[in-house]
Amino acid sequence: MLSNNSFFKPTPLYKEFMILDLIEKNKNITQREMSIAIGSAVSMVNNFLDEYEQKGYIKRKYLSTKTVEYFVTKNGKERRKLLNIWYFKSSQIVYQSAKDNIISFLNQIIERGFKKILLYGAGEVAEIMLQVIQSDERIPLEIVAVVDDDHSKLDEVIVNKKIISNNQIPDYQHDGILISSYTHHKSIYEKLLKKQYNVNKIIQFFD
Repeated sequence: MLSNNSFFKPTPLYKEFMILDLIEKNKNITQREMSIAIGSAVSMVNNFLDEYEQKGYIKRKYLSTKTVEYFVTKNGKERRKLLNIWYFKSSQIVYQSAKDNIISFLNQIIERGFKKILLYGAGEVAEIMLQVIQSDERIPLEIVAVVDDDHSKLDEVIVNKKIISNNQIPDYQHDGILISSYTHHKSIYEKLLKKQYNVNKIIQFFD
């Protein structure tokens, strides 16, 4: 659910989708549970429900003064499908923009003469870069392996690339290292310098 993603703040349209989706999955859901899921006050949830009921998207069945069952109508189900499609389309636009930015950066690396590189930092940035390269055969850049300082990750695989320690860097033929960690990019840079790694072969995504 989008409410679990710290990057995005749910819009009114997405809150509408979330509420309809929550009700369709659980007719006994409470307004308190809905408010937590969409990140809004209970009073706002009540206003939303009144609005959706007026529009014919939901119906309420009062079992008692405090217990209510919610039902998504046929119109509500069609509305939920439409909202889902809109969200998917918007997500694709955001994803494509991010992908284009990464491809542009990778092309700059290629123009500098890099062909086979290591990524340093086996996190989300490395995963996304690997996915972008894997999905576009026009990018003539090979990621040999992914370096990480977390020993619990060693010998695991991230998007078909092995995770290795920084002591294994000399064992892999490469012409540069791309620092793919935002949180630790400065400390990684310093570690490479201490290992007397060629500064001209260090590529920084976050500078």
